[in-house]
Amino acid sequence: MSRSAGKLLSPPDAVITGCVIGLMCFSVLMVYSASVSVAEVRYHDPLRIIRHWLFYIPVGMLIMWGLSRIEVTWWRAIAVPVLGVALLLMLAVLIPGLGKQINGAQRWFSLLGLTLQPVELLKPAVIIYMAYYMSSFPERLSRFSSGLAPMLVVLGVSLALLLLQPDFGSAVLLSAVCFALWFVGGVPIRHLGVLVLSFAPLAVMAMVAAPYRVQRLTSFMDPWNDPLGSDYQLIQSMLAFGSGGIFGTGLGQGVQKLFYLPEVFTDFISASIGEELGLVGILSILLVFAVLLGRGLWLAIRCDDMFSKLLIIGCVVVLGTALMINLGAAMGLLPTKGMPLPFVSYGGSALLGECVLIGLLLSVQRHQPGNKRIEKRAKKTKSARAAKQVAAPTAEAGLEHLF
Repeated sequence: MSRSAGKLLSPPDAVITGCVIGLMCFSVLMVYSASVSVAEVRYHDPLRIIRHWLFYIPVGMLIMWGLSRIEVTWWRAIAVPVLGVALLLMLAVLIPGLGKQINGAQRWFSLLGLTLQPVELLKPAVIIYMAYYMSSFPERLSRFSSGLAPMLVVLGVSLALLLLQPDFGSAVLLSAVCFALWFVGGVPIRHLGVLVLSFAPLAVMAMVAAPYRVQRLTSFMDPWNDPLGSDYQLIQSMLAFGSGGIFGTGLGQGVQKLFYLPEVFTDFISASIGEELGLVGILSILLVFAVLLGRGLWLAIRCDDMFSKLLIIGCVVVLGTALMINLGAAMGLLPTKGMPLPFVSYGGSALLGECVLIGLLLSVQRHQPGNKRIEKRAKKTKSARAAKQVAAPTAEAGLEHLF
């Protein structure tokens, strides 16, 4: 894109930005409702958690807006360096003294009183790299050794670093995103089929290797087996959905947030929504996400450039998979896993990572060739310049006549 065309950006897509801002505003209400009692007891300050959340939201929106202004070709150019930085941070967080351990998992950096997870940079970095590789070397994809194998190495290293933290949920999510990108990008089905058959036993081994993962699986299959132990959180979540019914108990009137359901304002905030706003609240959330993700897929379909198409699809799959895992775990449809509800659950790193994904999506949309708004503005600018060029000699002739 030319330098002048790069300045004529289309406005951010109204549907996507409207859905994201709406989810964030809704999140403020639900996080406050679910966290005020916990903050009062834990910090002796009922507003401490919501204050932190109100800091992260504008920062995330600023990141989203800033990334949306970057031309798509830049993402292709920096794909390898960004991936390298993300992998180095994933390695650094495992080093004692650099990474911070919380509840037995070493996934965070502590900076100025804030905790940041490098996995939230790894997700977009892997998406950008996969999109770059498949769009730059389409002729290699038909051969396993030069096509899928290099991308598989990147995924394998990423999964190894995630399992060392450990973060099995993000490993599953990243695997799902890569498989979706490979399928759309043109990797032969036979290669993907062999890969699935090879990955299945490795996934089972990784799950069985950690006793707590086996415990989560058995809890999921029979949640009433240990109601005061490993099954406690899932049972309390199911009770929240059950007591909410169709219309809910009312905003702020939930009971499970009063220390029955642990950390209800983070990974299990959907249970609080189900209790206070009922089935209507859950369906409303699903409707907003359906519009958001559907709009993203529609933009991907309109893209002629494979890199841009894969970039959007990767972002959409990450958000959609996180949504399914969060709701599925809270409702007992999937094994319990700490996965935030995008743009709604409290979690600074997760929100910033989600805003990065939307920023990438909007970057494609705002720089899309053939955008009618950009073309219209370019024509107006061109006409204005032509008028000035015509007017300038006329004015000069008038001055010569006077003098």
